[in-house]
Amino acid sequence: MNVDAQALINKMTSNYAQAIAVKDQQLAMAQVQIDQLNAQLAEKEAPENGKNA
Repeated sequence: MNVDAQALINKMTSNYAQAIAVKDQQLAMAQVQIDQLNAQLAEKEAPENGKNA
């Protein structure tokens, strides 16, 4: 394989890995938001002062 082809493959592989890392970060941020919303929902659904809601 010539050097140019290998360099292109390396660049594409690097770009792909970077894109996956960005998506992983976005998914992690979305999961944090989901966890926060679930916590808020649990608070709203919890009985107030031990009474049945």
